[in-house]
Amino acid sequence: MSEKFTIRALCPPDWENFRAMRLEALKAHPGLFGSCYDDEAALSSAHWQETLNGKGKQIFGLYRNTTLMGITAIFTDREDCTGQTAILAMSYLQPEYRGKKLSRLMYQARIDWAKQQPQFKQIIVGHRESNEASRRANQAFGFEYTGNIKKVWPDRTTEDQCQYILRISHD
Repeated sequence: MSEKFTIRALCPPDWENFRAMRLEALKAHPGLFGSCYDDEAALSSAHWQETLNGKGKQIFGLYRNTTLMGITAIFTDREDCTGQTAILAMSYLQPEYRGKKLSRLMYQARIDWAKQQPQFKQIIVGHRESNEASRRANQAFGFEYTGNIKKVWPDRTTEDQCQYILRISHD
C-alpha cells in the first residue's frame, strides 16, 4: 500500500490518540512548547476531550494512511480581548516524517479553518529563535516578522521567541 497523508479535525472521541501524541511531543522536546510533560500528563480525560470540542479552537491530526503521526492546533488568542486573533500552536510531527514538507498540510488546514471563522482578522505564531524549521514553515505561508521577546521556556532555558503575523481576509 502506498503512503497517503491526510489531515483532519480531531474531535472528542479522538482524545486518547491525541493525548498520546501530545505527551510524546512534550517528552521528546521539553523546550519547544508552552507547557511541560508532567503538567499535561496529569490532566483528566475530560480536559483532553474538551480540548477537542472545536469551540474557539481546532486541533488537527496528520495521518499516514490511518495512523496518527502528527498534531497541530489553532486557538483564539487569550491575550486579544477582541477575540479577533488566532494563534498557531502545538505542532508536532514524528521524527521519521520530518523533512517531507508535511508541515504545509498543517499550516494550510489551520489557515483555512481561521478563514472560515468570521471573527478572526489575523493569525499569530512564534517559535524559539533557534527553531529554523518553524521559521521556514511560517515564511512559506506569508507570515510577517513582528519582533522578538525574551522567554524562559519550560526546559528552563532562556531564548528569544520570534513572533509573526498573518492578516487574513474572508473570501
